Amino acid sequence: MANFELFKELIIKGKYYEAHEILEEYWHSIRKTSHPFKNAYRGFINAAVALELKKRGRDSYKKVWSNYEKYRFLYVQKENLKEIMLFLDKFNPCR
Repeated sequence: MANFELFKELIIKGKYYEAHEILEEYWHSIRKTSHPFKNAYRGFINAAVALELKKRGRDSYKKVWSNYEKYRFLYVQKENLKEIMLFLDKFNPCR
């Protein structure tokens, strides 16, 4: 199972690459399955990547953040995913 608490802690600390790695490890175990929230996890990974790209001064963060946002409909379907979405939205690099 994904470690959302560690993911959030790393985001707060600005360790976006490490946060992405935490969820990617779990996502790799479900990506080729019919897991109903595999794309939600992929979206959260994209959010962390977007934040890392912004930190590195790369404009491509905008497109990657939009990949996170396209899965919003999935985040609201499960309470813990919705909580992660609301948390990540506070870090929106496109504001």
